[in-house]
Amino acid sequence: MPFTFSKVPFTFSKVSAVIRAVRLSRQREVAAARMAALEESNTILQTQARQLEHQTSEARELAHELALTNEELRSAISEAKKAWAAADAANRTKAEFLAVMSHELRTPLNSIGGYVDLLEMELRGPLTDSQKSDLQRIKRSQQHLLGIITDILNFTRLEATEVQYEMIGVPLRALIADLDALVGSLARAKSLDYECESPAGAVFVRTDPDKLRQIMINLLSNAVKFTAPGGSIKVSCAVHDKTVFINVSDTGPGIPADKLEAVFEPFVQLNRGLTRATDGTGLGLAISRGLARGMGADITLKSEVGVGSVFTLTLPLASTRLTPPGGNRAVSAL
Repeated sequence: MPFTFSKVPFTFSKVSAVIRAVRLSRQREVAAARMAALEESNTILQTQARQLEHQTSEARELAHELALTNEELRSAISEAKKAWAAADAANRTKAEFLAVMSHELRTPLNSIGGYVDLLEMELRGPLTDSQKSDLQRIKRSQQHLLGIITDILNFTRLEATEVQYEMIGVPLRALIADLDALVGSLARAKSLDYECESPAGAVFVRTDPDKLRQIMINLLSNAVKFTAPGGSIKVSCAVHDKTVFINVSDTGPGIPADKLEAVFEPFVQLNRGLTRATDGTGLGLAISRGLARGMGADITLKSEVGVGSVFTLTLPLASTRLTPPGGNRAVSAL
Protein backbone atom coordinates (compact mmCIF):
# COMPACT_ATOMS: atom_id res chain seq x y z
CA MET A 1 0.00 0.00 0.00
CA PRO A 2 1.52 3.28 -0.85
CA PHE A 3 2.59 5.64 2.03
CA THR A 4 0.58 8.85 2.41
CA PHE A 5 1.68 11.87 4.42
CA SER A 6 -1.91 12.73 5.26
CA LYS A 7 -1.98 10.06 8.02
CA VAL A 8 1.23 11.24 9.93
CA PRO A 9 -0.34 14.12 11.91
CA PHE A 10 -2.98 11.80 13.21
CA THR A 11 -0.36 9.33 14.37
CA PHE A 12 1.73 11.99 16.13
CA SER A 13 -1.28 13.34 17.96
CA LYS A 14 -2.21 9.88 19.10
CA VAL A 15 1.33 9.23 20.44
CA SER A 16 1.33 12.57 22.22
CA ALA A 17 -1.95 11.70 23.88
CA VAL A 18 -0.54 8.40 25.09
CA ILE A 19 2.56 10.13 26.53
CA ARG A 20 0.39 12.66 28.31
CA ALA A 21 -1.73 9.91 29.74
CA VAL A 22 1.35 8.06 31.01
CA ARG A 23 2.70 11.22 32.60
CA LEU A 24 -0.62 11.94 34.29
CA SER A 25 -0.75 8.41 35.57
CA ARG A 26 2.74 8.69 37.06
CA GLN A 27 1.89 12.06 38.65
CA ARG A 28 -1.21 10.53 40.17
CA GLU A 29 0.85 7.64 41.60
CA VAL A 30 3.43 10.07 43.05
CA ALA A 31 0.67 12.25 44.51
CA ALA A 32 -1.02 9.17 46.00
CA ALA A 33 2.27 8.02 47.53
CA ARG A 34 2.88 11.48 48.95
CA MET A 35 -0.63 11.57 50.33
CA ALA A 36 -0.15 8.17 51.96
CA ALA A 37 3.15 9.31 53.46
CA LEU A 38 1.53 12.50 54.75
CA GLU A 39 -1.30 10.51 56.28
CA GLU A 40 1.20 8.16 57.93
CA SER A 41 3.21 11.12 59.25
CA ASN A 42 0.04 12.72 60.50
CA THR A 43 -0.89 9.49 62.31
CA ILE A 44 2.56 9.30 63.89
CA LEU A 45 2.37 12.96 64.94
CA GLN A 46 -1.04 12.43 66.49
CA THR A 47 0.25 9.40 68.39
CA GLN A 48 3.28 11.36 69.61
CA ALA A 49 1.01 14.26 70.60
CA ARG A 50 -1.11 11.91 72.71
CA GLN A 51 2.03 10.43 74.30
CA LEU A 52 3.39 13.90 75.00
CA GLU A 53 0.10 14.93 76.56
CA HIS A 54 0.18 11.81 78.75
CA GLN A 55 3.80 12.48 79.78
CA THR A 56 2.95 16.10 80.52
CA SER A 57 0.12 14.95 82.76
CA GLU A 58 2.46 12.54 84.56
CA ALA A 59 5.06 15.31 84.92
CA ARG A 60 2.45 17.57 86.51
CA GLU A 61 1.51 14.81 88.95
CA LEU A 62 5.16 14.18 89.79
CA ALA A 63 5.75 17.90 90.28
CA HIS A 64 2.80 18.02 92.66
CA GLU A 65 4.06 14.99 94.58
CA LEU A 66 7.54 16.52 94.71
CA ALA A 67 6.14 19.76 96.07
CA LEU A 68 4.32 17.81 98.80
CA THR A 69 7.47 15.81 99.57
CA ASN A 70 9.54 19.00 99.79
CA GLU A 71 7.02 20.48 102.17
CA GLU A 72 7.12 17.36 104.33
CA LEU A 73 10.93 17.40 104.21
CA ARG A 74 11.05 21.05 105.28
CA SER A 75 8.66 20.26 108.10
CA ALA A 76 10.77 17.26 109.17
CA ILE A 77 13.97 19.35 109.06
CA SER A 78 12.30 22.05 111.14
CA GLU A 79 11.16 19.49 113.70
CA ALA A 80 14.64 17.91 113.75
CA LYS A 81 16.23 21.31 114.35
CA LYS A 82 13.84 21.97 117.21
CA ALA A 83 14.54 18.53 118.69
CA TRP A 84 18.30 19.05 118.30
CA ALA A 85 18.09 22.45 119.99
CA ALA A 86 16.06 20.97 122.84
CA ALA A 87 18.48 18.05 123.21
CA ASP A 88 21.46 20.40 123.10
CA ALA A 89 19.90 22.63 125.77
CA ALA A 90 19.11 19.61 127.93
CA ASN A 91 22.63 18.27 127.46
CA ARG A 92 24.17 21.60 128.43
CA THR A 93 21.89 21.84 131.46
CA LYS A 94 22.91 18.34 132.50
CA ALA A 95 26.60 19.13 131.99
CA GLU A 96 26.33 22.38 133.96
CA PHE A 97 24.48 20.57 136.76
CA LEU A 98 27.13 17.85 136.92
CA ALA A 99 29.87 20.47 136.94
CA VAL A 100 28.26 22.31 139.85
CA MET A 101 27.55 19.12 141.77
CA SER A 102 31.08 17.83 141.16
CA HIS A 103 32.51 21.07 142.50
CA GLU A 104 30.24 20.97 145.55
CA LEU A 105 31.25 17.37 146.28
CA ARG A 106 34.96 18.01 145.85
CA THR A 107 35.01 20.58 148.64
CA PRO A 108 33.85 18.30 151.48
CA LEU A 109 35.92 15.39 150.13
CA ASN A 110 39.03 17.55 150.17
CA SER A 111 38.16 18.52 153.74
CA ILE A 112 37.83 14.84 154.66
CA GLY A 113 41.26 14.17 153.17
CA GLY A 114 42.74 17.10 155.05
CA TYR A 115 41.31 15.94 158.39
CA VAL A 116 42.59 12.41 157.75
CA ASP A 117 46.07 13.82 157.16
CA LEU A 118 45.84 15.80 160.43
CA LEU A 119 44.75 12.71 162.34
CA GLU A 120 47.58 10.66 160.85
CA MET A 121 50.02 13.30 162.06
CA GLU A 122 48.71 12.52 165.61
CA LEU A 123 48.38 16.18 166.45
CA ARG A 124 45.37 15.35 168.64
CA GLY A 125 47.01 12.42 170.35
CA PRO A 126 48.50 9.02 169.51
CA LEU A 127 46.58 6.53 167.36
CA THR A 128 46.27 2.80 167.75
CA ASP A 129 47.08 0.45 164.88
CA SER A 130 43.37 -0.21 164.33
CA GLN A 131 42.69 3.52 164.14
CA LYS A 132 45.53 3.98 161.63
CA SER A 133 44.13 1.14 159.53
CA ASP A 134 40.67 2.73 159.62
CA LEU A 135 42.11 6.07 158.57
CA GLN A 136 43.83 4.40 155.62
CA ARG A 137 40.49 2.93 154.52
CA ILE A 138 38.86 6.34 154.83
CA LYS A 139 41.65 7.92 152.82
CA ARG A 140 41.46 5.31 150.06
CA SER A 141 37.70 5.75 149.82
CA GLN A 142 38.10 9.54 149.79
CA GLN A 143 40.69 9.37 147.03
CA HIS A 144 38.54 6.95 145.04
CA LEU A 145 35.49 9.21 145.24
CA LEU A 146 37.62 12.25 144.46
CA GLY A 147 38.98 10.51 141.37
CA ILE A 148 35.45 9.69 140.16
CA ILE A 149 34.29 13.26 140.71
CA THR A 150 37.36 14.60 138.95
CA ASP A 151 36.59 12.42 135.93
CA ILE A 152 32.99 13.64 135.86
CA LEU A 153 34.12 17.24 136.20
CA ASN A 154 36.65 16.88 133.38
CA PHE A 155 34.07 15.26 131.14
CA THR A 156 31.47 17.95 131.77
CA ARG A 157 34.06 20.57 130.96
CA LEU A 158 34.72 18.87 127.65
CA GLU A 159 31.00 18.80 126.86
CA ALA A 160 29.84 22.14 128.19
CA THR A 161 32.75 24.53 127.78
CA GLU A 162 35.66 25.36 125.54
CA VAL A 163 38.89 23.65 126.45
CA GLN A 164 42.06 25.66 125.95
CA TYR A 165 45.30 24.05 124.79
CA GLU A 166 48.83 25.41 125.20
CA MET A 167 50.40 23.92 122.08
CA ILE A 168 54.18 23.77 122.27
CA GLY A 169 57.01 21.45 121.28
CA VAL A 170 57.34 18.85 124.04
CA PRO A 171 60.39 16.53 124.35
CA LEU A 172 59.02 13.01 124.30
CA ARG A 173 61.89 11.40 126.24
CA ALA A 174 61.23 13.61 129.28
CA LEU A 175 57.54 12.77 129.25
CA ILE A 176 58.22 9.03 128.99
CA ALA A 177 60.69 9.27 131.88
CA ASP A 178 58.07 10.97 134.07
CA LEU A 179 55.55 8.25 133.25
CA ASP A 180 58.10 5.56 134.02
CA ALA A 181 58.61 6.96 137.51
CA LEU A 182 54.87 7.35 138.14
CA VAL A 183 53.40 4.19 136.60
CA GLY A 184 56.29 1.82 137.21
CA SER A 185 55.62 1.68 140.94
CA LEU A 186 51.90 0.99 140.38
CA ALA A 187 52.72 -1.85 138.00
CA ARG A 188 55.25 -3.40 140.33
CA ALA A 189 52.79 -3.18 143.24
CA LYS A 190 50.45 -5.39 141.20
CA SER A 191 53.25 -7.77 140.16
CA LEU A 192 53.18 -6.59 136.56
CA ASP A 193 56.13 -6.49 134.21
CA TYR A 194 56.41 -2.85 133.08
CA GLU A 195 58.63 -1.89 130.14
CA CYS A 196 59.07 1.60 128.77
CA GLU A 197 61.04 2.28 125.59
CA SER A 198 62.09 5.89 125.15
CA PRO A 199 62.42 7.22 121.60
CA ALA A 200 65.87 7.32 120.07
CA GLY A 201 67.20 10.84 119.70
CA ALA A 202 65.52 14.16 120.42
CA VAL A 203 61.89 13.81 119.39
CA PHE A 204 59.52 16.72 119.95
CA VAL A 205 55.74 16.48 119.59
CA ARG A 206 53.40 19.41 119.10
CA THR A 207 50.96 19.14 121.97
CA ASP A 208 49.77 20.49 125.30
CA PRO A 209 52.08 18.83 127.85
CA ASP A 210 49.50 18.74 130.67
CA LYS A 211 46.80 17.25 128.45
CA LEU A 212 49.25 14.74 126.98
CA ARG A 213 50.34 13.66 130.46
CA GLN A 214 46.71 13.22 131.51
CA ILE A 215 46.00 11.10 128.43
CA MET A 216 49.01 8.86 129.01
CA ILE A 217 48.21 8.44 132.71
CA ASN A 218 44.65 7.44 131.80
CA LEU A 219 45.86 4.87 129.26
CA LEU A 220 48.47 3.40 131.57
CA SER A 221 46.13 3.38 134.58
CA ASN A 222 43.62 1.42 132.50
CA ALA A 223 46.34 -1.02 131.49
CA VAL A 224 47.36 -1.55 135.14
CA LYS A 225 43.72 -1.84 136.23
CA PHE A 226 42.67 -4.46 133.69
CA THR A 227 45.86 -6.56 133.52
CA ALA A 228 45.96 -9.50 135.92
CA PRO A 229 48.99 -9.99 138.21
CA GLY A 230 51.83 -11.61 136.34
CA GLY A 231 50.95 -9.84 133.10
CA SER A 232 52.94 -7.18 131.29
CA ILE A 233 52.56 -3.59 130.13
CA LYS A 234 54.74 -1.90 127.55
CA VAL A 235 55.11 1.67 126.29
CA SER A 236 56.85 2.14 122.94
CA CYS A 237 57.29 5.00 120.50
CA ALA A 238 57.74 5.21 116.73
CA VAL A 239 58.18 8.09 114.28
CA HIS A 240 56.92 7.93 110.70
CA ASP A 241 57.04 10.93 108.39
CA LYS A 242 55.58 13.77 110.44
CA THR A 243 53.67 11.63 112.93
CA VAL A 244 54.65 10.18 116.30
CA PHE A 245 53.02 6.97 117.51
CA ILE A 246 52.93 6.14 121.23
CA ASN A 247 51.76 2.58 121.87
CA VAL A 248 50.48 1.33 125.23
CA SER A 249 50.14 -2.45 125.09
CA ASP A 250 49.00 -4.88 127.78
CA THR A 251 48.25 -8.55 128.25
CA GLY A 252 44.84 -7.94 129.74
CA PRO A 253 41.62 -9.81 128.91
CA GLY A 254 41.24 -8.07 125.55
CA ILE A 255 38.20 -6.40 124.01
CA PRO A 256 35.76 -7.96 121.51
CA ALA A 257 35.92 -6.57 117.97
CA ASP A 258 32.37 -5.18 118.17
CA LYS A 259 33.26 -3.20 121.32
CA LEU A 260 36.42 -1.46 120.10
CA GLU A 261 34.63 1.86 119.54
CA ALA A 262 32.15 1.48 122.38
CA VAL A 263 34.91 1.67 125.01
CA PHE A 264 35.51 5.30 123.98
CA GLU A 265 31.91 6.26 124.74
CA PRO A 266 31.27 7.96 128.10
CA PHE A 267 30.20 5.83 131.08
CA VAL A 268 30.87 2.59 129.20
CA GLN A 269 32.04 -0.40 131.23
CA LEU A 270 32.25 -3.70 129.35
CA ASN A 271 31.71 -5.57 132.62
CA ARG A 272 28.61 -3.97 134.11
CA GLY A 273 27.93 -6.62 136.72
CA LEU A 274 27.77 -5.78 140.40
CA THR A 275 30.62 -8.20 141.03
CA ARG A 276 33.03 -6.67 138.53
CA ALA A 277 36.64 -6.69 139.67
CA THR A 278 37.46 -3.16 138.52
CA ASP A 279 35.98 0.15 139.56
CA GLY A 280 35.66 3.50 137.81
CA THR A 281 33.12 5.57 135.92
CA GLY A 282 34.04 4.58 132.36
CA LEU A 283 35.04 8.15 131.51
CA GLY A 284 38.82 7.81 131.24
CA LEU A 285 38.95 6.76 127.59
CA ALA A 286 36.22 9.19 126.54
CA ILE A 287 38.11 12.06 128.15
CA SER A 288 41.41 10.90 126.68
CA ARG A 289 40.11 10.69 123.10
CA GLY A 290 38.32 14.03 123.48
CA LEU A 291 41.51 15.72 124.67
CA ALA A 292 43.56 14.04 121.95
CA ARG A 293 41.28 15.11 119.12
CA GLY A 294 41.11 18.61 120.54
CA MET A 295 44.90 18.81 120.03
CA GLY A 296 44.81 17.45 116.49
CA ALA A 297 45.81 13.97 117.69
CA ASP A 298 43.83 10.73 118.00
CA ILE A 299 43.63 7.43 119.90
CA THR A 300 42.98 4.11 118.19
CA LEU A 301 42.65 0.61 119.59
CA LYS A 302 43.58 -2.88 118.48
CA SER A 303 42.66 -5.80 120.71
CA GLU A 304 42.20 -9.55 120.77
CA VAL A 305 40.21 -11.37 123.42
CA GLY A 306 42.48 -13.46 125.60
CA VAL A 307 45.64 -11.81 124.24
CA GLY A 308 45.55 -8.13 125.18
CA SER A 309 45.10 -4.63 123.82
CA VAL A 310 47.19 -1.93 122.15
CA PHE A 311 46.14 1.70 122.46
CA THR A 312 47.93 3.97 119.98
CA LEU A 313 48.16 7.73 120.47
CA THR A 314 49.13 9.57 117.28
CA LEU A 315 50.62 13.05 117.58
CA PRO A 316 52.02 15.56 115.10
CA LEU A 317 55.79 15.78 115.05
CA ALA A 318 57.36 19.13 115.98
CA SER A 319 60.72 19.82 114.38
CA THR A 320 61.85 22.15 117.18
CA ARG A 321 60.67 23.35 120.54
CA LEU A 322 57.76 25.66 119.81
CA THR A 323 57.18 28.21 122.53
CA PRO A 324 55.82 31.41 121.01
CA PRO A 325 55.56 34.54 123.19
CA GLY A 326 52.61 34.13 125.49
CA GLY A 327 52.15 30.53 124.32
CA ASN A 328 50.14 29.28 121.40
CA ARG A 329 46.69 29.01 122.86
CA ALA A 330 44.37 26.87 120.79
CA VAL A 331 40.69 26.76 121.64
CA SER A 332 38.54 23.81 120.69
CA ALA A 333 34.91 23.21 121.49
CA LEU A 334 34.43 19.53 122.15
